[in-house]
Amino acid sequence: MKEKIKNQFKKIVIPVFVSILCGAACGKIVYNIYDENDTLLENNTVYLLQAGAYSSYDNMRANTMGNNYVYYEDDGLYKAIIGITSSYDNIEKIKKAYNGDVIVNEYYLKNIELSNKISKLDNDLSKEEDDNNIKQIINSMLALYKDEKINLTKVN
Repeated sequence: MKEKIKNQFKKIVIPVFVSILCGAACGKIVYNIYDENDTLLENNTVYLLQAGAYSSYDNMRANTMGNNYVYYEDDGLYKAIIGITSSYDNIEKIKKAYNGDVIVNEYYLKNIELSNKISKLDNDLSKEEDDNNIKQIINSMLALYKDEKINLTKVN
């Protein structure tokens, strides 16, 4: 009888124990991958400050004459971007420099090199108080956006 119980124990308990160990190892691996990607996402988040969305290119040009901007077409609308930043704290500074209502959209930037350049300009922007210098830094950020082929993924 004891022998039968030992055989049943080996047939049931050992596979259950091995399954639990394998499950724990797989869970740890998946968690580490997720944690690493989550940190990467936080480090490459950028905010686009949009001056508006217009039904035609001519309307956009007429309404954004006073600002330096870049634009893109999305869902049949032309969207004018007056600022790009990776620092949430700089959003208010950019809004103030342009005295306007803006729409802030959060994106994930896949280009790490470009993200580093934007972060460097953000550091300069956070230290600056003069509106003219702030606009020059913003223009430098927009120039980065214009010069590179950028793939953004909307976070929201």
